Amino acid sequence: MNGVEFRYLTDGEVRQRAPEIWQVYDAIFGDQSSYDDWLDGMLLRHAARDHFRFSAALDGDAIVGISWGYLGAPGQYYTESVRAAIGDAAADLWQPAFEIVELGLLPAYRGSGNGRTLLRHLLDGIDERVMLSTWDDDTDPAVRLYLSEGWHRIGTHPKADGSRPMQIMGRPRGGGPQLRKD
Repeated sequence: MNGVEFRYLTDGEVRQRAPEIWQVYDAIFGDQSSYDDWLDGMLLRHAARDHFRFSAALDGDAIVGISWGYLGAPGQYYTESVRAAIGDAAADLWQPAFEIVELGLLPAYRGSGNGRTLLRHLLDGIDERVMLSTWDDDTDPAVRLYLSEGWHRIGTHPKADGSRPMQIMGRPRGGGPQLRKD
């Protein structure tokens, strides 16, 4: 799909376009019970955090990909889940970190470099350590993308709903795109 553009949405645009963002989110992940639960329990809660950033992939004006994150802090679910999983000494090396919450594209826009561009766009100018959780499966396209961008496996922890293990991945401070050595 040519013609995909990437841009940051302001907080106001995120709120205004939340129904459209939800449709994309639900088509990609399908893991939230309702729009209202997702809006209040995820998107707006994250949008209120320090250094919240939302990057969108757009085909014309239509959102076809989403990514967002924020600077994690003590007391927040993900920050504490990582600390519990990897221990205080390792967590002290990785935290604080910019935490990627979501990154995904509608199926028709995958496989042509749009995911890599969306990831790089989200992180452009962020020199902090970066962390995320993803499937613990080396064949997963997202895992392959992160590894090819210089990310490292840090540990594992259970998915929030307890359904399966998730791997914790991190990119060191200033650790932009790098070539894999394996």
